[in-house]
Amino acid sequence: MTDELPVRIVDGRVVRAPGVGPVAMVWLPVDGQVISKIPPRKGNRHWLHETVGIRSPEFDDDRWKLPRSSLVRLVTAAIDRYGFIVLWRDMSRLSQCTRACLEATGVECQCSCLGAHHGQDAAGWFERVGDAVVADRGEFTRTAVVYGARGSDADAVVYEGKLAGERYRVDRAGRRDWPAAAQFMCASCMTVRAAVWDHCHTHGFVRAPLCNRCNTRYWQGWRPQQGRATHSRNFDDSYYRWCPEHSSVRRRCSA
Repeated sequence: MTDELPVRIVDGRVVRAPGVGPVAMVWLPVDGQVISKIPPRKGNRHWLHETVGIRSPEFDDDRWKLPRSSLVRLVTAAIDRYGFIVLWRDMSRLSQCTRACLEATGVECQCSCLGAHHGQDAAGWFERVGDAVVADRGEFTRTAVVYGARGSDADAVVYEGKLAGERYRVDRAGRRDWPAAAQFMCASCMTVRAAVWDHCHTHGFVRAPLCNRCNTRYWQGWRPQQGRATHSRNFDDSYYRWCPEHSSVRRRCSA
């Protein structure tokens, strides 16, 4: 793992590069519920319920206890929201890494690769960033893997509303025909390649592809040291128009 990576795990701690916003963390124990620690923000319960599709998110102290079946949706939605997510896995039994592992569409893994190759050949919506960090816990092995949005090798083009009118989805079936956000330039600053799909939290429609900095620019003010973009950037909020309900006076589009 190199220093150039935007999010690294060093001595068990998550280290973010300058300009990288808050990162969500998820712990997948051997059995039981998924434990998620997401950056504090107004509307987290609503986001988990409406966007991730969890009927009754359970909040305990500073973390969320969520159904194991929601893991893939949670990772997909969290990457769109934060840019990156750290997934900690506890594994009790290790088996040989097979084609089923390489082509997996989920994020659970019990293979000898410790999650390093899990799903790397699948056409998913997120991919591993950096190497898997491994720790021997005696009865089980704990791994930590950073996931980010799947990139694209194609030249980025200007977004022209390919997903206009589409409801925002985080399940694999719902995104089957979606292009990767990285195929487009960021619809806000128009200076870098996009990374995630932005959507209107009020009406639930996809709006446009954004880079991670533009996607988090409204969080905690405009302080660059927290990964926020500055006023001097060439912001353009006209991409809001891709929400079909943008002109609604009663329920205005949300950031």
